[in-house]
Amino acid sequence: MLADQNMVLSSAQPITATAQSTNAYDLFTGNLILVASGAYTTTGIIGNATTFGEDLGLGRGKGTPQIEVFSGAGTPITATSLDIQLQGAPDAGTGNTSGVTYVAYIGTEAIPIASILASSRLARFDFPQRRAGAALPRFIALNYVVAGSNFAGLTVTSYINLGGTSAQTTMGNYASNY
Repeated sequence: MLADQNMVLSSAQPITATAQSTNAYDLFTGNLILVASGAYTTTGIIGNATTFGEDLGLGRGKGTPQIEVFSGAGTPITATSLDIQLQGAPDAGTGNTSGVTYVAYIGTEAIPIASILASSRLARFDFPQRRAGAALPRFIALNYVVAGSNFAGLTVTSYINLGGTSAQTTMGNYASNY
């Protein structure tokens, strides 16, 4: 799979109560932006351009990009279930996430606590199309909805996956010493 640091929405993010992912992806600039503060992160930015710009494309022509969510090494306790929603928000004219309203585009069913195992994939779904009549989103984030009492011991890592790399399927096809 092709992973890009600019597309990591949560990196070992502790989840106790319902919360959004640490980062949102800005479809306009191709940068991550902190959901809580609206400030852009600078880790993993390639080059010195002020506007990176990126087209998510169709994942090397094999479908759409996917959202993947993995649990951390610990086994969670106490909560009843977890629902993971992909949300989008249009630009509110500020160029950052302050004042934006996120709308859920797609989500998982409630994942019971018994199914949330350590170091396992919790969800994977295709990047959804915009709903008819809905504003084109600029910011993409995840929302982790906790049911029952708060979780203890749950961390999640999530990102936008662009698909496999060509090296994975072609490396074995070349003769040695070339």
